[in-house]
Amino acid sequence: MGHWGVKSFENDDAADALDRAFDCIHGPAYDELMDDRSPLTFDQVQQKLASTETLAAALEALRDASGPATEDWDEVVRLAFAGIVVRHAEFGVPIPDDVRLQALEWLEREEIEWDEATARRLRRQKEIALLRGDQQS
Repeated sequence: MGHWGVKSFENDDAADALDRAFDCIHGPAYDELMDDRSPLTFDQVQQKLASTETLAAALEALRDASGPATEDWDEVVRLAFAGIVVRHAEFGVPIPDDVRLQALEWLEREEIEWDEATARRLRRQKEIALLRGDQQS
């Protein structure tokens, strides 16, 4: 798995789907904001552009790349799904209940072994709390 951090969206599948969604929905504006000359960071660009439309487009891009039958997805693709949802939730985008509950279920049942297991466990707990609506985390 191409993974560079402990956050659910820090993997190749989620990153590719998010990039395709932002490009599909925002096109040239996304390209302009992602340009090296833009004063915004990567996170600021995604926060500025995140919406229910980019959430739907990112999940659709993931389905296009991985197949529509979510019950056949492996742990890596399920993590990407959860990561897309978490990324949007962190930016305050309203998440449909069925999507939120699916991401929550897969995070709670995650079985991937991580090099930084403690850091991932703590991050996963934070992501689960976010999707549950627990403001204490």
